[in-house]
Amino acid sequence: MKLFLEGLNCANCAGKIEKLVGKMPNVQAASLSLATGSLVIDEGEGFAQDETYDAIVKLVHSLEPHVVVSKNRKLTAAVEPCGCEGHGHEHTHHPGEISQSAGHSHAGALGDMDKRQKLELITAIGLFILGFVFQAFLPANLEVVTIGIFLGAYLLAGYRVILLAFRNIGQGQIFDENFLMTIATFGALVLTEWPEAAGVMIFFGIGEYFQDRAVDNARRSIAETISFNAITANRVGPEGEVVIDAKRVKVGDVLVIKPGEKIPADGIIMDGISHLDTSPLTGESYPRKVEKGDEILSGMINGNAVLKMRVTKDYENSTAMKIMHLIEEASDKKGKTEKFITRFSHYYTPIVVFSAIAMAIIPPLLIPGASWETWFYQSLIFLVVSCPCALVLSIPISYFGGIGRASKEGVLIKGGNYLDVLYQADVFVFDKTGTLTQGEFKVIKTVPAPGFSEAEVLAAAAAGEHYSNHPIGKAITAHAQIIVDETRLKNYAEIPGKGTRVEVDNQVILAGNKSLLIDHQIELAENDEAGTIVYIAINKQLAGYLVLGDKVKDNTFATLQQLKKLGVKKIVMLSGDNAQVANQIGQQLQLDEVMGDCLPQDKVTAFERIKADNPEGKTIFVGDGMNDAPVLAMADAGIAMGALGSDAAIEAADIILMKDDPMDIVKSVDVAKYTRRIMIQNIVLALGIKITVLTLTFFGMGEMYLAIFADVGAAILTILNTTRILRYRGSWQKTK
Repeated sequence: MKLFLEGLNCANCAGKIEKLVGKMPNVQAASLSLATGSLVIDEGEGFAQDETYDAIVKLVHSLEPHVVVSKNRKLTAAVEPCGCEGHGHEHTHHPGEISQSAGHSHAGALGDMDKRQKLELITAIGLFILGFVFQAFLPANLEVVTIGIFLGAYLLAGYRVILLAFRNIGQGQIFDENFLMTIATFGALVLTEWPEAAGVMIFFGIGEYFQDRAVDNARRSIAETISFNAITANRVGPEGEVVIDAKRVKVGDVLVIKPGEKIPADGIIMDGISHLDTSPLTGESYPRKVEKGDEILSGMINGNAVLKMRVTKDYENSTAMKIMHLIEEASDKKGKTEKFITRFSHYYTPIVVFSAIAMAIIPPLLIPGASWETWFYQSLIFLVVSCPCALVLSIPISYFGGIGRASKEGVLIKGGNYLDVLYQADVFVFDKTGTLTQGEFKVIKTVPAPGFSEAEVLAAAAAGEHYSNHPIGKAITAHAQIIVDETRLKNYAEIPGKGTRVEVDNQVILAGNKSLLIDHQIELAENDEAGTIVYIAINKQLAGYLVLGDKVKDNTFATLQQLKKLGVKKIVMLSGDNAQVANQIGQQLQLDEVMGDCLPQDKVTAFERIKADNPEGKTIFVGDGMNDAPVLAMADAGIAMGALGSDAAIEAADIILMKDDPMDIVKSVDVAKYTRRIMIQNIVLALGIKITVLTLTFFGMGEMYLAIFADVGAAILTILNTTRILRYRGSWQKTK
């Protein structure tokens, strides 16, 4: 089951929700992505969806009253204000969503509440300033007025935080930021530090407001980066051309696509010639010419002319929506760093809280002349600093940013865990045909055996490859240019990794590699032809062979050299082509290891060995996503090449390259490494600020305002740092 939590920006609460939902009856596990607000639940035996949903709504509403829980996310988001934890935020909400826990819509109430909270915060700031004015000019005997003004500012800025803290304590939820701020400010009041207590609540409210704005802006930037879907469509019907919501587009509809418009669904062009900008899907801005009969995909942008198309896939099943769902689901798969930080935060906050208690008690008992008041104040600062929100918040957004940045380049990464694999990858294993080479075979020559003519060999080859979708089969039929009478073809069969067999009248024709003919006890002489060889046999007699050639892709050599520069230690090629051709390609590309004459099971065996030889690192396989499915599944991460519009490739691989360009592999590795650097920077920044403030506090140089910066200030800085991922210009761009 998957739910959406709109308006959830609190990292601490997200962690609690994930943990508590995971402990619900008949729930095996729960994963909450703070980057997208999606909660994925692994259902156990006896799972009751409605009961669990109601329990989750109740739980979420108890922790974060403003958050809207829904089973379906609306696709067009609007920014609506809402209130949370005693300070104003803006969250991304979706019109029409209803929180079933309260039985009413939150939209209207939240707007009023948010305005009230902002007014309360502004009023508290005014009173805070007025308190200092009165403190400076009023006589000492009127100090009670000044104290009253500071207390008024404190209550206006913090009463919601205090109420939430006590409510959470009543539910057994301690160690959140509300609890920490409440205890710290109560301590300041006990010490009669009235300005300090009011200032902490005010700056906490201001800081949290800007922190939530930063989170929303980061989410919005990522969402805009990966936004492929059209909002409206021009449908042609009996009443003429009508503008409709793109979600209402159905299979069979006729649409008009005007210049500059996004294509709302997949379909076939009925009329018109234009050029399409495919960059939203592929990252490639070079215009692609299309005309009547061509397939066009949703998310592409029409160029210079009007097109009329017939829809073949409705909006929800279109390529753009599949990619959007794929990226959204990717954020649910947490990387190792995110999992570690989540576990770390569970221990970190209680440790610091108990350290603060120890700081308040132990030094005054052990150090002669130590002041209880001074060490109590230092312990309060420790409490404020202990909130791990900066870490917990910035890491998932970093992963989501990396996935979004890669998608902008036409690389779909199915999870943050695969970003981790790409970062650690040190061995790459490639398929040859269509991956390192163009896969566009051409027949170089036809060699008949004694007793057969070239025309007979070509006719038999055309019949044998007539139904084949393999690039070699297509090249042979294109070269032969023979019209095959399908009524004469019987019992056609493809033998995986070897070739084809078909019966034509009273003849049995075999077309394939050496292994196919050996299986049928057909003798072959040694062959030293340079190229891919397809043998033709008729009634168990060798009729001849065809030699085909395939070119290495233009970017292949540069791609492999860039991968070496990025730290890849070993590059291997596995090919079903003959060993001579495979070795020739391997020498040309300077590969570390080459294996030819590989059947599908041979590739599996070879890959098992390669992976076993790399126990400390990660091994990645790059193939076409269909023929290489077994090896793709075995790899630490499988990459499918040239998968634009291919459902099979999207299912088979962990990482999908939307255009047929090897350099996209470099892009994915480079983005993964940069994302990793940003995450490390965030961890060092957040912990560095906190440790610095804690150290200063221990030596008596800390201030409460500095502690507030160490909490919300660090969170804002790490989030802003994370947005750099979306603007990253990789090595592939710098070398253009």
